[in-house]
Amino acid sequence: MEAGASHLFLGRVRDLSVRWYIWEELRSPAPKVAWHHMVWFSGRIPKHTIIVWMAILNRLPTRVRLLRMGLAIESDSCLFCGNKAETRDHLFFECHFAKDLWSSILDLCCIPRVACSWEGELAWASLLLKGNSLIVKILKLAWTGHVYSVWKERNSRLFGNRARSKEELLGDIKEAIQLLLGGKSFNTAGSSNIALSAKWGIA
Repeated sequence: MEAGASHLFLGRVRDLSVRWYIWEELRSPAPKVAWHHMVWFSGRIPKHTIIVWMAILNRLPTRVRLLRMGLAIESDSCLFCGNKAETRDHLFFECHFAKDLWSSILDLCCIPRVACSWEGELAWASLLLKGNSLIVKILKLAWTGHVYSVWKERNSRLFGNRARSKEELLGDIKEAIQLLLGGKSFNTAGSSNIALSAKWGIA
């Protein structure tokens, strides 16, 4: 506990504003990271953003990390391709399965971009996906949905369930975005927003 903070705990605290004051007094202030708006944005899907947050911090238990922690597992190979070690960087944007899924998402957004690496995609998204435009809303949800879906599919294959196709994962991501954005009013004056709405089924 920080010096001089003990006075905050005298008596019971019921008022929310007082609780907030205590939190502000106790927490260690730190500058925002460049990617904060890619995780903690309005309208996010909590189970998606938790996985994304852990991935950004490189705390997901990939096979390489498990081996480094001393766990005995039969292989460190990627469960999708079997050719490379399962690191975070390989799993989400370098493996052909994940790269094809991300490319399909970018195609739906009419973005002619080739996926490169974890650091490259995170830097690109952190730099460009700002504001409240329709394309930004969709891409933030799609980016977090991509990471979540790849990790979920990886776990499904690891524990013996049916392997699902890239198209099925893309369908899940589209459905999640449709549930969040479908029926909401957007600026459809521009042809790009009309095309986006149609491609993602939120018109």
